[in-house]
Amino acid sequence: MKHNVFAVLVGTAALGAATIAAAQSTTPATTGSYSSMNVGAAPIHGLDGPAFSAAASDANGFQIAASRLSLTRSQRSDVKDYARRIISESQTSQQTLMASLSNDQRKIARPSTRLSAERASMLKMLRSTPRGSFDNLYLTQSAQVQQGNWATYKGYAEDGADQSLKQVAGNGVPIIEQQLQQGSALLPSSLSAN
Repeated sequence: MKHNVFAVLVGTAALGAATIAAAQSTTPATTGSYSSMNVGAAPIHGLDGPAFSAAASDANGFQIAASRLSLTRSQRSDVKDYARRIISESQTSQQTLMASLSNDQRKIARPSTRLSAERASMLKMLRSTPRGSFDNLYLTQSAQVQQGNWATYKGYAEDGADQSLKQVAGNGVPIIEQQLQQGSALLPSSLSAN
């Protein structure tokens, strides 16, 4: 009987250690492969949970709205394909972000669904752009928003205090990097920052 109890305790301890190790290995310590030099923006450190979620939500909202506009205004099929990808990934990012705002330990207020003044202005400019200039402006604005979003996500992944949001940020960095890479490839070389 003592041996059975001891075996169960040892087995439970080993399982607990394996679970902790697995949880630690899925927490992104270093995320993405880009540096500030690649992106053209430095990680933004010191954000609290509400500030991170507001910035991330604003970027997602802009990307969804601008990309939907691109589906009707773009003249290039490759840009429309890119816009579809951005819509899908931004919606998924937004859903993941919103789901992470509430857990057993805390609840962070949902950020506003209205775009910030800066992003609303960008969208207004995009709407009024002549069709012949639309694709380049859309891709340029998308890259600007992704650079800012990368800085927000990368910074929070590195030093964010809330583990749930830190996980969201860490998982988002490589996706944003892929978006930057694909969008940059679609821009004429004279407009591409990367």
